Amino acid sequence: MKLNIITFLVAFVFQLNASTFAQKVTLEKQNSSLREIFKEIRKQTNIDFFFSDKIIDDSKKYSIRCENTPLKLVLENISKQTDLQFTLENEAIKVTSPTVTGSVVQTHISGYVFDSKGNPISGANIRVKNTPFNTHSDANGKFSVPIRDDYKTVIITHINYASIELPISKKLANVILQDRENELEEVILNVGYGQTKQSDLTGSVVQLNAKELEGFAPHQDIASMIQGKAAGVNVQISSGAPGAGVSVNIRGTTSLTGNSQPLWVIDGIPQYNVNGNDIGDILYDLNVGDVETIDILKDASATAIYGSRAANGVIIVTTKKGNRMQTPQLDASFNYGFQKQRDSFRTLKTEEFKRVITDAARNYYFTNGTIPTTGSISTILDASQAKTGTEVDYLSAPFLSNAFLDGNTNWWDEMTRTSNEKKLDVSLRGSTPTNNYFIAFGMPMQQGIIKGSDRNGFTGRINFDAKIMDRLTVGLNFNGSLNKQNNQDGMLEKIWNFRPDFPMYDENGKIFIPGYYEENPLTTLANRNYNERKGLNGNTYLQYNFSPNLFVKSSIAISYSQSFSDRFQTEGTVNSTHKGQANISQMEMANWIFENIASYNKKFGTLHDLSAMIGFSMENGATKNFAAGAQNFPDQYIMTNLTSGATALKPTSSHTSTAMVSGFSRLNYKFDDKYILTGTFRTDGSSRFGPDKRWAYFPSGGIAWMLNKEKFMRFLDPELFNQLKIRSSLGVSGSQVLGNNDWRSLYQAAQFDESPGYAPFQLGNNNLRWEKTKTWEIGLDFALLHNRINGSFGYYDKQTSDVIYNKNIPSSSSFTSVKENIANIQNSGLEFGIQGDVIRKRDMVWSLNFNIAGNKAIVQKINGVDKFMDLYAGNALAIRMEEGMPLGSWYGFKWSGQYYQSMEEYNLLSKQNPTTGAKIFYQNNTSTVRPGDLRFEDINDDGLVNNDDKTFLGNSQPKFFGGFGTSFRKGNFSLNVNFVYSYGATRYWYTNSANWYTTGLFLKNYPEYVLDSWSTENRAAQWPRMSFGQGSSNTFSDFWISKADYLKVSLIRLNYRVPNELSKRVFGGYIDLSVSGTNLFTITNYNGIDPEGNFRLTGGATGMGTDWGVYPSMRSYNFSIRYSLK
Repeated sequence: MKLNIITFLVAFVFQLNASTFAQKVTLEKQNSSLREIFKEIRKQTNIDFFFSDKIIDDSKKYSIRCENTPLKLVLENISKQTDLQFTLENEAIKVTSPTVTGSVVQTHISGYVFDSKGNPISGANIRVKNTPFNTHSDANGKFSVPIRDDYKTVIITHINYASIELPISKKLANVILQDRENELEEVILNVGYGQTKQSDLTGSVVQLNAKELEGFAPHQDIASMIQGKAAGVNVQISSGAPGAGVSVNIRGTTSLTGNSQPLWVIDGIPQYNVNGNDIGDILYDLNVGDVETIDILKDASATAIYGSRAANGVIIVTTKKGNRMQTPQLDASFNYGFQKQRDSFRTLKTEEFKRVITDAARNYYFTNGTIPTTGSISTILDASQAKTGTEVDYLSAPFLSNAFLDGNTNWWDEMTRTSNEKKLDVSLRGSTPTNNYFIAFGMPMQQGIIKGSDRNGFTGRINFDAKIMDRLTVGLNFNGSLNKQNNQDGMLEKIWNFRPDFPMYDENGKIFIPGYYEENPLTTLANRNYNERKGLNGNTYLQYNFSPNLFVKSSIAISYSQSFSDRFQTEGTVNSTHKGQANISQMEMANWIFENIASYNKKFGTLHDLSAMIGFSMENGATKNFAAGAQNFPDQYIMTNLTSGATALKPTSSHTSTAMVSGFSRLNYKFDDKYILTGTFRTDGSSRFGPDKRWAYFPSGGIAWMLNKEKFMRFLDPELFNQLKIRSSLGVSGSQVLGNNDWRSLYQAAQFDESPGYAPFQLGNNNLRWEKTKTWEIGLDFALLHNRINGSFGYYDKQTSDVIYNKNIPSSSSFTSVKENIANIQNSGLEFGIQGDVIRKRDMVWSLNFNIAGNKAIVQKINGVDKFMDLYAGNALAIRMEEGMPLGSWYGFKWSGQYYQSMEEYNLLSKQNPTTGAKIFYQNNTSTVRPGDLRFEDINDDGLVNNDDKTFLGNSQPKFFGGFGTSFRKGNFSLNVNFVYSYGATRYWYTNSANWYTTGLFLKNYPEYVLDSWSTENRAAQWPRMSFGQGSSNTFSDFWISKADYLKVSLIRLNYRVPNELSKRVFGGYIDLSVSGTNLFTITNYNGIDPEGNFRLTGGATGMGTDWGVYPSMRSYNFSIRYSLK
């Protein structure tokens, strides 16, 4: 397969050369010189001729007449008349004569780019003025430019140095670039339907380039790589599972539905299926190696151009393309890595488990004096030996002889492994005189640390632009992918819960099956949970340039994906009585977008600079779903397709679609390079709303003032401030976070006495309105000391109105809730980011960067009868949304910091309310409090602890977060270190709270920390007593909430470039070797496994604050080798 791919790439290059001679020309020349004929051919084909003056006799005249004739035949005709020879070299035609000495012609001139200290500058941009030619200097600073009559001046630029213009002579020799004083003016940002200089921005945009994305683990997607890179962008990875979802939150939460993800725009096309929650996420189609830049748009001035989908910010991803007049460049890289669990989390060994369960059973018996005949306690204690009706002695609990088995299994060690991952990337980029191209493919392969979990795939991309006429350009961009995943997300719960005294296999060598309510992790491993996704995304455009100042562009993009899920549960799966169950499901998504824009820019005189854009778009999306299943199979491992099941399950199917029409515009004006105005306007009409509410309008405006260019600032040293810009913006963006048909009242098929019919399914709301977010921002951008230090500071205020959520309605309506615009949310905060070069010398550069942001989200208004709403976290009502309070506030009982130490203490406290005789504790399902249980505070001091004593217990949102890092380069070595941090958030460790007591119908294992549980011998224990479902300790309270502050080392990367002379001589190209580690260690006092992960992206507005214990995060180590051939 690899040979076929290489053959294809080589063939593609030769095909481009062949296509040069295949171009057709039409000539009508009588008595013309060769120079005149060559000039006409170049005008029609954009192909240069290089020749020595010695072989051209201008006194000789030639005649040639042809119509729509291949260039090759035309040149053969000229060769017969002149004896000249024509060969293709470097996308140009060299003309030589076998009879004239010294006719070999110089087709290119070369030069070298250095800094002021004599260091070669790689990556400098070399552009011939007023032409499309563009190239870059190599690692030694070398570059070359074709010799053409119309190539007069070369412009050399680099992000860290001042630009320079030079006349093109026969030899450019050495070019010296000085340190840049206006670096930021040359950085070009993508801002939606266009580009702008960073110095011309009135909004807040952060750009990351491909270099900043290097060194991460091969399995990480583009979303996880921006973690800690930009102020105000809070990125959290949900778990360590292969393909785990990522939450990206820009400047706070604006929705209560759990989807506050930004809009992702890939190569100009807005993406719909980016929820960060599963393999179906379109970001997995995107190979990180294909990415050129990432632009993060945060404020309304930047985002409002995307209108109804921009309330949560916009992230624009631009993939690589070939550069005009660039010689072919082949890049190949291979990454290999392995993963280990980042933090140890041990469960009880067999003897420890027996001791803990024995103590819990005795606590139960001591409390009740009775033993039920069902449930988990009945598997431990002998009900026939119970002394009913009395409070028995603690040590007299009668245990069954088979209460414990003789197994001694460490399920974590048995079901986990040190995983490995590999990734291969190959790309080819280059150009011909009339087109440029980028071709790439990647193959990621990842094992999970949980056995049976893995992810493999393939990605391919072709970007192609061609100038088919002097003013007409066409472009194609196609990306295909295949992702295959075996999922074991549920394995962690099975590993932690399954008893260590259970064996792996029974006496017959089969998987040990204990009972209906318990699942052996080996059974989970044997179950099939396969997911597959195929994706194809493509767009094509036509652009016509009416003049250098005006162009129109039309594009159409199509996105198609097919997701397939195949699951099989073997006999012994928890809660199943059948002999195996198979389920398959399939989803197809197809979207198309048709966009048309016109863009104009013009500089009037020396003071006025104007640019304008107007556009129109239409889009449509459709989704189809199908699912089927079967039960009771004759075989559990081979014949597991649906047709083998004896009992068929009812199949289901659905189809839904959505459409939107939009108009948008933007106007930029700059006066005297000091005063900048930006205005945008967009209107959207969406089928997701009722007929009277479909249209919404999203205006924005921004202003910026370049203070450093004012005369009154001249008292400052001009070398101190290279940029000092004040900017402010105000605008409205929107959100349509609801289903395609949520506004409709729907019916579904039903059966009445075996007769088909219809039944109400959904109560609609024709008055649903768009969620709108009005954002105001003021900021300061600065650059100091020849741009060695640059950064920004900003304050923002976001007011989101008409937030959509389910409102409870009377049961008499036959429904429990209906979607309504019920709330207003305010997000406000500060952001600061800075980066700079501490050392910038000839052979050494040391840079530092730091960013920090703090956001405060407040519930301003709830449009209902009540002023608050209680929301679930896990299985508990643990979150209260109340007017004037922070969003994501925990609400429950406050622990007094004490346990009940004796019954005498409890009885004494119980008498504090003699009128009612009420107890001082909150009872769970009439359970009885005993010594060792949590003691809650009587907040209102009425002598009664009940729901009236619940109070606010903190917040799941961080007070501030960010990242910082350093990069160091010395000679051929470079080192990069990145950190991320968060402070002020608290998390609810749901898995610990919910499973603290051995309740329900089976026994569970426990983490080793339960060994420090309360007992009469350990009254100062960290944790309450163990029992079987009595007491109040597992009631939601701040006892189960833990501070989730952390400092994490997200990346350490060491890179070595093999000396260019050696690598070129031995391997013909350039070689980079690197070793890196990601997610290496975390400093935290969090009680759970990970202060960041183990959350569910679908868990509502505060879903990230609940720790579900899904899949531990991984520590990754990676080695990579990169080869470049130019």
